[in-house]
Amino acid sequence: MKFINDNCDTYTLVTGASGGIGKEIAKVFAQKKNNLILVARNEDALKNLAEELNQKYSVKAYYLAINLCESDSAKYIYDWCKSNNLIINVLVNNAGVGWFGNFNETDLTKHLNIIELNITSLVTLTHYFLDDMKKLPEAYILNVASIVSLYPLPYNSVYAATKAFVLSFTQALRYELKNTGITASCLCPGDTDTGFFENAGGRKLNRKTMSPEVVAQIAVNSLHKKKSVIYPKYVKLLSMLPKTMLAFFVSIIVSKYIAGLDKD
Repeated sequence: MKFINDNCDTYTLVTGASGGIGKEIAKVFAQKKNNLILVARNEDALKNLAEELNQKYSVKAYYLAINLCESDSAKYIYDWCKSNNLIINVLVNNAGVGWFGNFNETDLTKHLNIIELNITSLVTLTHYFLDDMKKLPEAYILNVASIVSLYPLPYNSVYAATKAFVLSFTQALRYELKNTGITASCLCPGDTDTGFFENAGGRKLNRKTMSPEVVAQIAVNSLHKKKSVIYPKYVKLLSMLPKTMLAFFVSIIVSKYIAGLDKD
């Protein structure tokens, strides 16, 4: 299976491709012989991944090192693709960040950067590429949210709120695009074995987490099947719980997690 337009070279653009779920999603697309544009801040990691995908899967893999928290980054990416005649038929808005701590004790800049990356860059990239994608016979948008899009998350309040936005935005956009060749889907993974918790000022979870490889495989396969919301593995069962019950249990779990951080 190829997410490809046979009449020309097309590309899958993946943000946050330097590690975690984004990196593994890029690998799955490469395995399916899709050309790639890899976007993240870490240039060395992107270069190594691009070379790996080029050599291993014989696809075209380009990279662009850029900070998506910068206000003009999405336009730069779009203009760069246009100037290089790179046609995007799959847009994967995966880049995201969070931060653990009391809201009022956390520097405001961190909160605003979370909003800029998780919401603003996603919306802006989608807006820039959408008109061009409508000209293709088939195109896909995969926005990466989280299971926390279903409930408030104390001590990571802004992150959870941004992911709720991503889920709502994607579902609304999907409806607007129903008479076009574009499919918009939202991935809502649970706890995954990436560097998210450490990067968010926390520590690695002791309990079992999903592997990013499995999450990526499910995400791409489900996107091809044009599923609206993609809940990998056990997350589907969690999504069926009453929201008040889910929020109650989560608040207990995250409170214990934060208490453990205070003891470190």
